[in-house]
Amino acid sequence: MLKVVVPDLQFISYKGKKIAYREKGKGSTILFFHGMNGNSRSWAPLFNLLGDQFRVIAWDAPSFGHSDVFGDSIIDYNKSAKALVDALEIEDAILIGHSMGGLIATRLAVEKNISLAGLVLSSCHLGFGLPKGQALMARYADRIDVLSKSNADNTYAIERARRSTPDGTPRYVIEFLADVAGSARIEGIRDGGRMSQETDNTNICRSIKVPVLILSGGKDKIISNKMHSALVQALPKAEQVTFTEAGHASYAEYPELFQTQIEVMANRVWK
Repeated sequence: MLKVVVPDLQFISYKGKKIAYREKGKGSTILFFHGMNGNSRSWAPLFNLLGDQFRVIAWDAPSFGHSDVFGDSIIDYNKSAKALVDALEIEDAILIGHSMGGLIATRLAVEKNISLAGLVLSSCHLGFGLPKGQALMARYADRIDVLSKSNADNTYAIERARRSTPDGTPRYVIEFLADVAGSARIEGIRDGGRMSQETDNTNICRSIKVPVLILSGGKDKIISNKMHSALVQALPKAEQVTFTEAGHASYAEYPELFQTQIEVMANRVWK
């Protein structure tokens, strides 16, 4: 069973508004960036598995969870992430970005004046690199359409949880993912979607100096083989681990395996 108890929300002030986050533990810092259907609660299993060993922090990205809106470009998200790092005095951290969150973590990994130890990209991609201002791709526009309809929260949450996981996934995992996705906001899909479709991290990957670990699910239906291959090609020195039975949400489907890989990275960079 998944342990879904999470630390209380806390907030930093940024541009006269707020960015929400949760924090547990002391010591070396692990900073989590959630995906499109998530928020800081996505990492509940990892708070419980890692919070006694490390300082674990997870944010609500701008336009998600309890954070305010700060824009819809990768620059806006990157500046917000840097503001959190600065406010919480985070140094020598391992960044862990899942899916959309990996786009932000990758950009933060090449940010000047930030001290990092490693980067973990979970079921991630490089961004779609479309021209600025185009209509939202169907993968995002369709989600907004569902959220706009009556009974949207439940319909959207169950649909996204099932889409993110393979057949045979335990019911409690589906319920956990649906519970998190049930708090999705239209502005999150709108802003996060635009950021994702207009970002292209291909070229900046060559500037990453810290060790990189790429985690993927062998049964992921969200990240295509083409998207995954492009990420691997852009990061040829990255270590790769595939959870063969996992879908898109390995952090919730197989949290102990996810935990193990983070601990391997931690032992590698924090000797």
